[in-house]
Amino acid sequence: MSFSDETRNELTRVIPTARCCRIAELSAVYELDGFLLGRREQYLDFNNSSPLVARKILLLLRGLYPHLPTQVLVKKSRSRRTQMCTVRVLGVNATAKVYRDFKEQSLVDGGDYLRKKCCRRAYIRGAFLSRGSITNPEKTYHLEISTEQTRLAVKILHTINSFGLDAGITPRKGNLVIYLKDADQIVTLLNLMGAHSALLEFENVRVLKDMRNQVNRLVNCETANVDKTVRAAMDQIRDIELIDEIVGLDELPPKLYEVAKLRLENPYSSLKELGELMVPPMSKSGVNYRIRQLREKARQLEGLGPIS
Repeated sequence: MSFSDETRNELTRVIPTARCCRIAELSAVYELDGFLLGRREQYLDFNNSSPLVARKILLLLRGLYPHLPTQVLVKKSRSRRTQMCTVRVLGVNATAKVYRDFKEQSLVDGGDYLRKKCCRRAYIRGAFLSRGSITNPEKTYHLEISTEQTRLAVKILHTINSFGLDAGITPRKGNLVIYLKDADQIVTLLNLMGAHSALLEFENVRVLKDMRNQVNRLVNCETANVDKTVRAAMDQIRDIELIDEIVGLDELPPKLYEVAKLRLENPYSSLKELGELMVPPMSKSGVNYRIRQLREKARQLEGLGPIS
């Protein structure tokens, strides 16, 4: 089972207690995948491919309207690989009652989203159950809700961002996709929807990924430093061997002779380590100065003159 399916299944077990929140969650499902049909025998449908989501829709409806006439339909595709579950509210009066409750929800002044925070959380949960998905955090951080309706896409975007998040919106294959890519903001949204188990799994994966990335950075940095030290040491040894071949190391001043001998005896040591081997010990900058003098001497012997 995918991480997205696990998150959705967890959310099907979150049943709000407040009447307003139940209406808000159902209204999101209806707005994204619902239909109001019929003339004489009117009925209202909630559609979803998941039987667990359909079961939750039925529980919410029966909790709100105990005597509401309902019907559950399951239609399988010809290949029987996919299915569509429909929870149908039957009758003109029952349909009118549910539809009126959806339309009478209180919106924020001058806005297009619900006034109460608890209802907004329930609305986002319903939207995710209908058209939401979340990528396995092992791969990347991405949560989205899609719809083909511009007005509804803007409403979902504003509802999410009303909690201080920074969701984006982009077109994709005829749909509008509301998305989050920041890990911290995805965690916040999972918490708002009530997907606490998914949140913990997401955070565990993120911590492990961050630790691996940090270790890799440290290893890469250390490897680069070692490579740099070794390359510099090999260049210094070539200079010292050139001096020894042409004039001999014995002709060098005592201070330069000491550094040259230590470098030949310790080809993989850093300048700091060479300084610690000297008697008395010398700072890294002091060793570097003497190494530079050896380099200038080698260049002069090659006829290149002193380096700038």
